[in-house]
Amino acid sequence: MATSTCCSPAGVADGGDGSGADTSGSAANGEAGATGSEGDGDVILTGLGATPGSASGEVRIVHKLDELDKVEEGDIIVTEMTTPDMVPAMKRAAGIVTDEGGTTSHAAIVSRELGVPAVVGCETATEQLHDGQLITIDGEKGTIRAGGQRSTADEGDEEEYDAVEAVRPDTPVKPMTATEVKVNVSIPSAAERAAATGADGVGLLRIEHMILSLGKTPERYIADNSEGEYIEQIVEGVRGVAEEFYPRPVRVRTLDAPTDEFRQLEGGGDEPVEHNPMLGYRGIRRSLDRPDVFRHELEAFRKLFDVGYDNVEIMFPLVNDASDVRRAKRLMEEVGIDTDKRTWGVMIETPAAALSVEEMAGTGVDFVSFGTNDLVQYTLAIDRNNERVADQYDPLHPAVLDLIDHTIEVCREHDVATSICGQAGSDPRMATHLVEEGITSISANIDAVRDVQHEVKRVEQRLLLDSVR
Repeated sequence: MATSTCCSPAGVADGGDGSGADTSGSAANGEAGATGSEGDGDVILTGLGATPGSASGEVRIVHKLDELDKVEEGDIIVTEMTTPDMVPAMKRAAGIVTDEGGTTSHAAIVSRELGVPAVVGCETATEQLHDGQLITIDGEKGTIRAGGQRSTADEGDEEEYDAVEAVRPDTPVKPMTATEVKVNVSIPSAAERAAATGADGVGLLRIEHMILSLGKTPERYIADNSEGEYIEQIVEGVRGVAEEFYPRPVRVRTLDAPTDEFRQLEGGGDEPVEHNPMLGYRGIRRSLDRPDVFRHELEAFRKLFDVGYDNVEIMFPLVNDASDVRRAKRLMEEVGIDTDKRTWGVMIETPAAALSVEEMAGTGVDFVSFGTNDLVQYTLAIDRNNERVADQYDPLHPAVLDLIDHTIEVCREHDVATSICGQAGSDPRMATHLVEEGITSISANIDAVRDVQHEVKRVEQRLLLDSVR
């Protein structure tokens, strides 16, 4: 029988900052592959620990989407890299293993949200493992062992550990903090678990998982169905999260998916083939280039506002300067969104955006939010999905912190709220720095919210004591 045991929430195993701080023997250092004989319990592969917890189950190698049906409850998915289409199978799985990616990859983000142990960046897992093989993965240490390990649940404990256990509503009341602590949500079905953390709202709701899960590009879906049905799909996806958190704010990021993800969908044959999609046709660039499709996203927001979801906020990804912001603002107004009454803002994900923030503050934005997953890779020239350089991916690098600190200072002068919604927000070390700099809110992964709440309270109390001593 496949078994799964999740750890109590303590942030991300590598320190929560995506830096791969504990990558000894990992794929990041080129040591993935066989590390011993395949006797029961021997480590046979290593990678990057992406989601704390261990899981035992039979391997199911997935090379193509039409192979997902073979993944049953309790299996271990082994694939090159997960995509939004795989989420239903990921929910069934006891664990996830990937050849590619780092701790900010799709597999890492979604597995943390689902509470499913995961090891990413193993390089050769799909080659060295085989269907039906029984393995045990450790999503904290980043190891894969031969054979299975029976949990206490198998030995007579009838009630299996539920990933939501650590965030039940009846847990102790959350610490009260002046700095808001919010939560990141990728999949609407995780909203209940996210709300149970007691977070002050959603700092990032990723809309692309709702759209890409349709299995078709937006253009193809509209052609096969209708504009109204496409809009309604977005409305329903956001509505579920907004309802769960009401009246707490839910900050929704407009579509930000790279072309390689679109190309896997029906209708994706016309997508450009890019050498590095992370630097390409995505985020606000794509939206502003295809205003006919982008308007439908904005119309979905207008419909949500019209039916009373005033807790929904709009956030635009990958802006570089004020001209991007002004164009997006005009499109909001064209579909009937009152930009003076609704809360909206932008993500700071490039050095250009951080250095242009003063001009952007003058466009009427209510907030800016640091997307550190991208800000780090663009500042340090490190592909965040490349396991070979994962050990150099450092959100606490002085250059990254300088850009963040500059942005917070300028925004404070212009009465613009500041937030962080990237992976680094789940790291207590980053939380400490941000509170000291005066950030307005911090949004963390579901499994890290409690730790960040306590760290923020501790830092705020220290700052208060220092001010009166």
